[in-house]
Amino acid sequence: MQKQLQKITTDMQLEEHFLTLEKALLALYFHKNCTTKSLAYITNLPVPIVSAMKKEFAKQGWGKHSLTKKGQLAISQYFQLSGADAKLYLQLTTNDAFRTEWIKQNKSELNIIYETRPTADVAIDQAKCTVETALKRALLALDYTMLLNKRILCLGDDDFISIALAFILKKIAPHSTTQIVVLDIDRRILCMISEIAQKYELPIKTDYYNVQEPLPKTYAHHFDCVYTDTPYTLIGAQLFLSRAINALKPEAMRHVFFSYSKRSYQKQWQLQQSLHAMGFVIDSIKYDINTYEGAQILGATSSLFVLQTTDQMTPYIPNQRKFMRPIYTGEIERKSVVYQCINCQHSLTVGAHHQYTTIVQLQSSGCPICKNKKFLQIKRTVQKTQFQHALGHHILLELHDCDVALLKDVQRIKTIMSQAAHKAKATIVNEHFHHFSPHGVSGVVIIQESHLTIHTWPEYGYAAIDVFTCSSKLDLQEAVKHITEQFNAGNATQHYVHRGK
Repeated sequence: MQKQLQKITTDMQLEEHFLTLEKALLALYFHKNCTTKSLAYITNLPVPIVSAMKKEFAKQGWGKHSLTKKGQLAISQYFQLSGADAKLYLQLTTNDAFRTEWIKQNKSELNIIYETRPTADVAIDQAKCTVETALKRALLALDYTMLLNKRILCLGDDDFISIALAFILKKIAPHSTTQIVVLDIDRRILCMISEIAQKYELPIKTDYYNVQEPLPKTYAHHFDCVYTDTPYTLIGAQLFLSRAINALKPEAMRHVFFSYSKRSYQKQWQLQQSLHAMGFVIDSIKYDINTYEGAQILGATSSLFVLQTTDQMTPYIPNQRKFMRPIYTGEIERKSVVYQCINCQHSLTVGAHHQYTTIVQLQSSGCPICKNKKFLQIKRTVQKTQFQHALGHHILLELHDCDVALLKDVQRIKTIMSQAAHKAKATIVNEHFHHFSPHGVSGVVIIQESHLTIHTWPEYGYAAIDVFTCSSKLDLQEAVKHITEQFNAGNATQHYVHRGK
């Protein structure tokens, strides 16, 4: 059936992937009857496209506004819906009040399992989410048509999202062929999930994996969606998401449900720049889903990004070799906190390389002098590793609507670029510029601190310029200002990139 859906997508020249057709067919199956307008609302497609889609369904003999017996059988077999609870599916996907109540009623069933989770290992940025959070996250797979007849990866799973996914799956479609895989560095997590899966006959497979190693070929381009709650560092998030890209099937419209701690606006901007560079579309950001048990570093909450893949996915970090840089908070930001016992005033330092690495451990053990379990924070220090400092500063300058005659003048361009280097207070080492036939100029000014480069397209009135330095003392903006003015650009944009950070 998937080949038929792919052919319909091609025949319709549908920009959306065939997964949109799956969503439409599931709606027809569970709702029994769908008007064109209601199906357009469900699939987020324009009415004319939905109308054309229905005609294609009718050509296959599946039905138009409602499914034929042939259509019901085809969809039931494709999604393995034998014994499916249609009423529950509809209520969970269309009724927010029911969904909230259903979570409240069912979380007690999972509480027994979740209470047995291993203690959080803060050295690898673990923080256990609540049962309610796990169910809310798992239900997102249902919302985005990523639960039935799919392959789901939990990349790190101290939150036991795999258990919540399997729990919901058994309630809705007990005979589904959905496969859930857990990859984690913590063998305690893997062992416990494996035991639970075996005991309750859940479709979960577990395997040891250190995300700093390349993703094994067994799991490459294998999954429809990925769940991941990454380290609290930007580089940690970039690495986990890069591995997620490697794991997802190459077609567009796959999903990553990505949880990340709330950060400053500047750090959120850096994160979103990374998401854009990798090719993700941010479908939505959920601020009311993630809550954690005793996670002070997170403020007990985090954001959940629903990311959608495109045809231009590029991992931020390649999958060819082991990633050697530190990725966890404790490695990058070495924190130590001095606490004072409120009873006897005895002071202790908590942090890496100390007897107690977390305040939770100290509170559990109690003051070594009087056994009191209440403490007052006295002092907090943070030492960042050198990886936090950029090795280079890079401006990508885009100049549109420039003086066309100037874009062809190799000598004038050479002069402008040399002057720009001087204005930045750089030391010029060498210069080389070349005029191409019939038009276009490329050139480089090698400076002691790095380089300035240019390539022009006179036929488009456009110039692409790089200004790069490994010295924080140069005034790059003076160079950019001079270049922009001299080329008389009608439209200039620049992108600032920290290199080696």
